[in-house]
Order: sequence, then structure tokens, then C-alpha cells
Amino acid sequence: MQTEDTIKTLPGGSKLNKNLRLLIFVNTIINFTVGMFAPFYAVFVEKIGGGAVIAGTSWALFSVVSGLLILFFSKWELRVKRQFILLAVGYIFRSAVFLSYAFMNSISQLLITQVLWAVASAIGTPAFDALYTSSTSKETAIVEWADWEGVSAIATGIAALVGGLLIQTIGFRILFIIMAIISASLGSGLLYQRYKVQKFSFLGEAVVDTKK
Repeated sequence: MQTEDTIKTLPGGSKLNKNLRLLIFVNTIINFTVGMFAPFYAVFVEKIGGGAVIAGTSWALFSVVSGLLILFFSKWELRVKRQFILLAVGYIFRSAVFLSYAFMNSISQLLITQVLWAVASAIGTPAFDALYTSSTSKETAIVEWADWEGVSAIATGIAALVGGLLIQTIGFRILFIIMAIISASLGSGLLYQRYKVQKFSFLGEAVVDTKK
């Protein structure tokens, strides 16, 4: 049950408890990070010697593999019931993906990296959805999910603008290294918060519930 000391009113009038605010914060950062690169993916593929066909094929590989793995991992994660750890691991996997992009020199490496990204997405996405759902209120779930979708869309739009400027000024490699640092920091920071700082324990009762 939400209490007044854990609920914060957003500018639009919506109220989110601290669990939802934390989830929105961390996943908005990762979406912003990915959003700095995703709109320019085809440009990047062209720079490593690919074309429209390679760009489409490699992105399709990521999408299809991640979809299949989400269907598979969701059943496995239902038994594991460690969504918080899986969310953090998904972020750390993404940092490896971004580092691979930073030092990419072949199409074969690109395809392998897309599969690795699919694995990261399949680990983290169901975990995020489960954690977010467990922290919503039955009466206000539609507003709480809309808050997440709205913030995510705004962040992704801003990220595209920032990414374009960064790519033009510092290039893809430095951008990917920055993305890797951000992603690894998120994952390791969440794990540290879960295990080392008990007074900031993630999701409180919701974490206990997921372990039952």
C-alpha cells in the first residue's frame, strides 16, 4: 500500500511511490543512452563497410532473437524470481555491447554483437516489467504506466538530438565508450544499492514478495 511519505506528485499531477520513481529513473537513463545511438545505426553500419541490407539484417537479427529469448527467459525468470538482479545484469550486458560497438571492425562482429544485445534485452526487459508492475497500484496502474511511457518517449527524443551532436563532434567510438560507462555504472550501482546499502534497499517489500 502506498503511504504519503513514499508518494511524490509529478508536475502533471500524477503520484508515484519511491519504487516507481527509481525504476523510471534508471530505465530512462538506459533508454536515453541507447537513444543517442539507435537513430544513427544505419550510418554506423555504413562506416564499418555495410549497407542498407546489412543494417536491416543485423537489426532484424537483434529484434527476432530478443523476442524469442524474451519468450524463453520470461518462463525461466518466473522460477528464478530475482528480477532486481536480472535487471542489473541486463544493464551490465549492455555495457559489453557498447564496448563491442566502440571497437568494431567487421560485419561478423556486428552480428555477434547484435545477438549479445538481444540477450541483454531479454534478461532485463521482463525483469523491469515485473518490478514495475509489482510496484503499481491497481487503481492507478494506467496512470503509472503512462508516466513511464511519457517520460521514456521524451527522453528518447532528446537523446536523438544529443546523440547527433555528439557523433558529429566526438565520433561514434567515444560515444560508445560513454554509453558503456553509463550502462555499467547503472548495473553495478543497482547491485551495490541492493547488497551494501540496506537503508536504500530496492523496492522494499516488493523485493521480498518476488522471492516468495
